[in-house]
Amino acid sequence: MLTTLVRASVLVAIAAMLTVPVAAQEGHPLAGTWYGDYTTGKQPTDITVIMKWDGKSVTGLINPGPNSKPLTSVVMDITPGKAAGQGQESTAGVPPVFKVRFEVDGMTFEGTIKNPVAGNRELIGTWKRGTQTGTFHIRRV
Repeated sequence: MLTTLVRASVLVAIAAMLTVPVAAQEGHPLAGTWYGDYTTGKQPTDITVIMKWDGKSVTGLINPGPNSKPLTSVVMDITPGKAAGQGQESTAGVPPVFKVRFEVDGMTFEGTIKNPVAGNRELIGTWKRGTQTGTFHIRRV
């Protein structure tokens, strides 16, 4: 009876250790569905962006459905951060900066990812089409 209880406890502990790393993995910082808006003047327009990582490049589309448009270019530049010095609090370090640029249907969106390794990622920046410009703010859902 005792060995069965010990064996069951060990199996539960092993199962718990195996599931934690899988749940913590988020994948590529851009992969997923992003939802938010972009503004023209003071008028916000809803936007949905779906991005996929195939191991080499990011592809995707904007506003899925019958009027969707493919992303024609996606680029992400990462400026490495700097770890806090030994004995310093972790807030003394400098986090990495994730700059993103994607193009779709004549529009160019450029921004920075906030919380790049968290589930509540946001991409905030500006967009441009010809002489029109504005801001955008999308969140990964």
